[in-house]
Amino acid sequence: MKKKIVISEKVTAVMLAAAMAISMTACGSPAKDMQGAAETAADEETSTVETAADRETSAVETVSEIAGNTTESTENAATDAEILVAEDPDTEITASNENTDIKVTVEDQKEEKKNDAGEVLVTISVQKATIEDSGYDALQKVLDQQSADTYELAQEAWGDMQTFLEDSDWETTGSLYAIEDTISMKRGDDRIFSYVTTDYSYLGGAHPNFVYNGYNYDTKTGKRLTLRDVTEDYDSLYAQVLDTLRAFQEEQEDFMFFEDYEDTVKGMFYGFSAEEDLEDSDMTAADREEISDTAGTASDIDNIQWYLTDNELVVIFNRYDIAAYVFGPTAVKIPFETGLVKEIYS
Repeated sequence: MKKKIVISEKVTAVMLAAAMAISMTACGSPAKDMQGAAETAADEETSTVETAADRETSAVETVSEIAGNTTESTENAATDAEILVAEDPDTEITASNENTDIKVTVEDQKEEKKNDAGEVLVTISVQKATIEDSGYDALQKVLDQQSADTYELAQEAWGDMQTFLEDSDWETTGSLYAIEDTISMKRGDDRIFSYVTTDYSYLGGAHPNFVYNGYNYDTKTGKRLTLRDVTEDYDSLYAQVLDTLRAFQEEQEDFMFFEDYEDTVKGMFYGFSAEEDLEDSDMTAADREEISDTAGTASDIDNIQWYLTDNELVVIFNRYDIAAYVFGPTAVKIPFETGLVKEIYS
């Protein structure tokens, strides 16, 4: 079973900044005076993997007693239905459910950035979800804010990129740069409003970048739900997911997870240590202060991407989470029949 080549990353804020760095260094550049960057392009992916590996080993130690013995946790979970890794994850992740109970309209917000000669430099497009049915004011307010925040991030990403190009004397005219955020509805009913965004960016280099982000809200209150909120037994879910990934790896001849992917999965489920989070050499003092209150917590909102359909929970591991770029994302499908999702959501 061969996985389709796809690209992805993490949350929107991280992705828009990372896409620029990855595109301009890992993929090379057409600029003649940037040959030095091209010479180091081969080292970029190794650096990325090493950074991921460093973070993988920093999962909080308190998890060891809870999740160290995955076999024991797995035995406590209902396993009537088989948990699988999607064969074509990009197709399944981006598929949109057109028959949700709550009617939703998705519209594009587009803008073209031009130079003084009127040539288009980049196209920015962010989709906005509007609920057609009445009675969901709290949720709609959250959706509006999410759309506005994403659009602002896209604007900032292009501004930073354009400055970089100009400072480096790179040619910025005649390019087909783009930053796009599209919405795929997964489920919308009286319990949960679940969708996935596909964050696409091409800011130079050999290929674009795709990032999948899951958003799951309480329909009535607009509160963003964590994976713990919808899970019957969080520890057993973690164990099942990890065992499924192990089994998948053993079956593959041409697919390979990172060597320490198990530590990464543990960290994603239970939180990375504050010390490691704050050691990021690219962080400014303001960045460190901003995340200091949340680094090392066990909240899974920032660490795990997931969504609910009418019959299963899907956990997404984006590109570079647990496998190299060429292998794309990994989607673990957990049917409700396993008993791992709370009955009110299944």
